[in-house]
Amino acid sequence: MISARTSSGLIAWLTRPAPHGSIALLLFLSLAGFVTKAQDIGYARRIIDTLASETMAGRGYVRNANALAAEYIASQLHRNNVQAPATGPFQEFTLPINTFPGKADLTVNGKLLKAGTDFIVSATSPSVSGNFRLISVSQRTLLSRKKLGKLIKKDHSGSMILIDKSGLSKTSLRLVDSITGTNAMRADGYIVLTDRARLLWGISQGYRQLGYPVFEVLKPSMPLKARIAEVNLEAVFHPEMKVRNVLGFIPGAAVPDSFLVFSAHFDHIGMLGDVAYFPGANDNASGVAMMLDMARHYALPGNRHRYSLAFIALAAEEAGLLGSEYYVENPVFPLSQIAFLINLDMVGTGSEGITMVNGKTFTQQFDKLSAINAENEYILKVAQRGESCNSDHCPFYKKGVPAVFIYSMGKEHTEYHNIYDTADRIPLTEYEDIFRLLRDFINTF
Repeated sequence: MISARTSSGLIAWLTRPAPHGSIALLLFLSLAGFVTKAQDIGYARRIIDTLASETMAGRGYVRNANALAAEYIASQLHRNNVQAPATGPFQEFTLPINTFPGKADLTVNGKLLKAGTDFIVSATSPSVSGNFRLISVSQRTLLSRKKLGKLIKKDHSGSMILIDKSGLSKTSLRLVDSITGTNAMRADGYIVLTDRARLLWGISQGYRQLGYPVFEVLKPSMPLKARIAEVNLEAVFHPEMKVRNVLGFIPGAAVPDSFLVFSAHFDHIGMLGDVAYFPGANDNASGVAMMLDMARHYALPGNRHRYSLAFIALAAEEAGLLGSEYYVENPVFPLSQIAFLINLDMVGTGSEGITMVNGKTFTQQFDKLSAINAENEYILKVAQRGESCNSDHCPFYKKGVPAVFIYSMGKEHTEYHNIYDTADRIPLTEYEDIFRLLRDFINTF
């Protein structure tokens, strides 16, 4: 902890006017008429509705969606009297990312399949256009080293390989991943059939673009005896896509040189083609909504905290925790002065309680949170989990910051990384009680 004099200097530095020419906040996306009051599920729903809307295009890297989402969040912090650092509300960095801004058409035997619904493509796929003969690889061939070896020796240029991975063992699934990941059959692409109920897309491998596409297709959507695939896929690789973290803080009333931090990633996985968008309502518009609701609560004069509170909306989590990794290497609120960090990611349910990742590391804080819940009977349970680098708390934790990750549990909404994680499906079952529990916990500092 630094001295009171240094503390005053830090707050002065954080609040001094931003340099001339800094990016102005765009308030046109802010919803008019919000009444500032503590903890409001209606406010949270409006935030989720906006962030998960088609206008935000999945908060990915086409249609300027990531920038629109960042400026919307900054405008909410501003209108709720949360201060921006002297350097402004944005922390810009770049990342390499492959995108699919145009056509994403796959037709098999004359049947047009729908992107997002019937198929997805690997994040590494390039632009492809043309008709391709399909060569089907049976599961019997996959399980025979001799037969598979003969197939791999052949050059399948001009064709695409069709593999049915439904029902395969974990070992065989790893083999399929190896074949498609290395283009072992020297094909022009791959179509892999899956027996999943929903397609699950991710972009963490999109930091590069390979020379062939890989399609994953729901098995019931694929015509029988598939012979010909017509592909029209547009991919654009950006070696240095600009993205921004969003920052705000409320100076503490008694201990302004120590920070309690709420973080939440605001990005999602964007669009596959010009039609299919992935809303990301639970992942993680819900976490951003709770973070902004916390900011509104503590910005009220009667709720001002002893500690300074910082709010960090992080970009590029889905691309590999890149926003949090950039922040910890370039901290605006010094890492050594963060007393505790709560990362909120997927808090749209709650019928089965919440989980604290790193709860087995920070046992004192976990016990305190559990005791508050037991006393007030807010939610069913607070589950304790060990270390896991599965969200943006991880880079902070690796740098020595006391950091946990909170997510809600409940079977009332299980959509994840698909086109069905929409705002209208989010139940916010225990939103208000999770908010109260975290508020009471933060107030113990």
